[in-house]
Amino acid sequence: MTYYLNIIKTIWKLLPIALVILLGILYFQWQRERQKVTDFKEIQNTQFQEIERWKDKEGKSRARAQIAEINARNAKLVMNEELQQMLKKEVGNLKRNLISYSAVKSSTEGNFKAKGRDTVYVVNELKSLPAKQFGIHNPDLDFEGIYVPELDTLMANYKITHNFDIFYYYKKPGKSPWNLFRKKRAVAEIKFHNHGSQADSLFTVVLERKKGLFKRLFNK
Repeated sequence: MTYYLNIIKTIWKLLPIALVILLGILYFQWQRERQKVTDFKEIQNTQFQEIERWKDKEGKSRARAQIAEINARNAKLVMNEELQQMLKKEVGNLKRNLISYSAVKSSTEGNFKAKGRDTVYVVNELKSLPAKQFGIHNPDLDFEGIYVPELDTLMANYKITHNFDIFYYYKKPGKSPWNLFRKKRAVAEIKFHNHGSQADSLFTVVLERKKGLFKRLFNK
């Protein structure tokens, strides 16, 4: 009888410690599930958000959109299958290799005028045809075209310069000073050098990797 009483007393003494350990395990599991839900919302909100567009003082188009910052462990859970497969093909292991990913859809539009000049288009050594030659040369567009009326044909060579810069930084949402107490959010911003270019959509995701215990202790 004394033996069983001692066992019960020992269990009773260890019970608070066991409860603390159990509560700790449940807390960390709850944190992980909560992070999954948060990451999924981040992905969804970023994919379907309205991007901010404007033109700077130089007349160049700019666009800004919020970045989805998600935990690397949850990448396969919250990304859609098509995006996963595409990224896996490009970078391999998402959790280990991927740092960030941006998808930009953009368009270029504008108008131009070009005066033609009379020239001769040589079909072969025996025959030549009258033609009109057009040329446009500016920083954004290089165009050379020849129109042959007799053949009702336009032949052209062109090159469109479509350069842009992408910035990643933290910014408080809203306008100053009303956003004084708002939390900074990660955003992606594009600056187009071509005056006729603009962003139609912008989606960016960054994978956050938490340092392991050893790195947190010794890599400060």
